[in-house]
Amino acid sequence: MAELCVQLVPLFNALPIDEQMQIEELVHHQNYRKNELVLDPTSNSNLIILAHGSARLYTLNKEGHENVIQVLKTGDYTGENWLFGEANTNTYVEATEDSEICLLNRNDFLALMKKQPELSIKLLEQNIIKVRALQKQIQLLSLPKVEDRLLNYLQTYTKKVGHKSFILPLKMKDLALYLGTTPETLSRKFILLEKQGVLKRKLRQIQLLFKKSIDNK
Repeated sequence: MAELCVQLVPLFNALPIDEQMQIEELVHHQNYRKNELVLDPTSNSNLIILAHGSARLYTLNKEGHENVIQVLKTGDYTGENWLFGEANTNTYVEATEDSEICLLNRNDFLALMKKQPELSIKLLEQNIIKVRALQKQIQLLSLPKVEDRLLNYLQTYTKKVGHKSFILPLKMKDLALYLGTTPETLSRKFILLEKQGVLKRKLRQIQLLFKKSIDNK
């Protein structure tokens, strides 16, 4: 059997297969081109599931500059707050490559939770994970030096993937936004860390050579 969209999502993949198939029938599949907006403040309230591809979730500040909150990969989802009635006033989701997106309508989702109350507990668990990730990003941005933010990010990602050689999951522009800097500054900090012997870099291929303490002062 082909993989269901809902099987990609931790919120649903622990359910029995027959219940997953019932949820899948409520999901609308749509294809988005690279740089196409999936969601903006005028969109309907949907749970957005990234079936294949990648996207970025961001807000805009008063000057119109982007603040990347999350990079969405296959199996990630967002929009649960809007499903419960929170207004989306300043959040955007943009495909960063050609992607397949699954959309679950608010009314369908709420009806589903009434039929399957265990989803409420699962949703709470997943929201706690998201809050922890957001707290880590806030701590990261509190570091005054961009090179320390970058190194912290790379060391954290190394632990996640389990080895010191990897391809950056974010493009330079998106990584710069995530770290609260510019692509030009980020490039300079990569060069600085290379000169210090902390890492080797070829385009998005990164190899960390050894751990360097981060100065929080």
